[in-house]
Amino acid sequence: MTTDLDQLAALPDEQKSQIAKDVLDSLGIQFKRQIRDELIIPCPVGQFHNDQERNPTAALNFKKLLFNCLGCDSSGTILWLIATVRGDITIDEAREWLLGEAGLTRAVGLPDMLAFFDALYTPKTRPPMPVYSPRMLERWRSVPDYIVRERGIPIETCERMDICLDPDGFMGPPEARVRTGPRAVIPHYWDGQLVGWQSRRLPGADPSTPKYLSTPGFPRDETIFGREYLRSEVVVVESPMSQLRHQHHSSIEATFGAVVTDEQIEELVRGRKKLIWFMDNDTAGWRAVAGRTFNGRFFPGAPERASRWCQNWVVQSPFAADPAEMSDELYHVLVTEYVVPWQVWEQPKVLYCHRCFQRAHPGACRG
Repeated sequence: MTTDLDQLAALPDEQKSQIAKDVLDSLGIQFKRQIRDELIIPCPVGQFHNDQERNPTAALNFKKLLFNCLGCDSSGTILWLIATVRGDITIDEAREWLLGEAGLTRAVGLPDMLAFFDALYTPKTRPPMPVYSPRMLERWRSVPDYIVRERGIPIETCERMDICLDPDGFMGPPEARVRTGPRAVIPHYWDGQLVGWQSRRLPGADPSTPKYLSTPGFPRDETIFGREYLRSEVVVVESPMSQLRHQHHSSIEATFGAVVTDEQIEELVRGRKKLIWFMDNDTAGWRAVAGRTFNGRFFPGAPERASRWCQNWVVQSPFAADPAEMSDELYHVLVTEYVVPWQVWEQPKVLYCHRCFQRAHPGACRG
């Protein structure tokens, strides 16, 4: 077989998909469903998951051969996944394992496969961001009642941000579309252009479908949701829902999750004197603030990385809730009176309910 990388990288998607499925099968990991380029699987890496069989949080992208888990913030190449799950081999040994037990020679020879991996994971220039016509949103003009009544996002905010309702929530390629049920559509504008949108599952939708879906090539790792260009001080949260909930009374921006990239840091610190980080009170949020150690190497948290350019403070929240769930009053108290320099922030030892102020408890609060 030719070793030309251009031809190798152009392997049919079906062949790449089979490679990924072979690896998962050999590792004893059963993929639950396929969503576009991703095989949705129970996370075999994280230690803090619940009910992965019914609500898997991990995916293996068969086009890029990359693993990612939204639940525990784990990610890596398919070689990293093999070495991590096996536990008794290195990444170099994982390369050899691919030839043997996984039987990938029927798809491509080992030297070409390794060259393919090297080509995939060599840093490249980012492709241009997708750009959509805002007219594509005109078919979804009504604002979801759930967003206003249940999540407390003002109708004025919804109208300003073009939040709308997709009653069908189609998912999958055109030739095999699946109706998932109603979803809230959250458009994302960057530099004045519509670069995509996320949709959030609403009550009445198929509960087995992902909570969030994004348009192809969604630039979540290089942009910021709700960028406030003229503000010298902003609160940084994880989710667009948190940003939407409090933008009417706070200078607030969202990072599309707990993983904050260097590109996002550059955007956040530009023209800023102070950042206040208000991440979710969970494992991923704590790692985003404090940093993490992986394979013996320490990776600093987002506040430390941003501290080269501006002041960085962190909300020391005692509540088991994200900002999207909090009232305006509680949010205001936390971002003004419960902020500390990032160097002295501590992970909370006990979490409390933000409604009854007792210890955090399962189920709806009756207090």
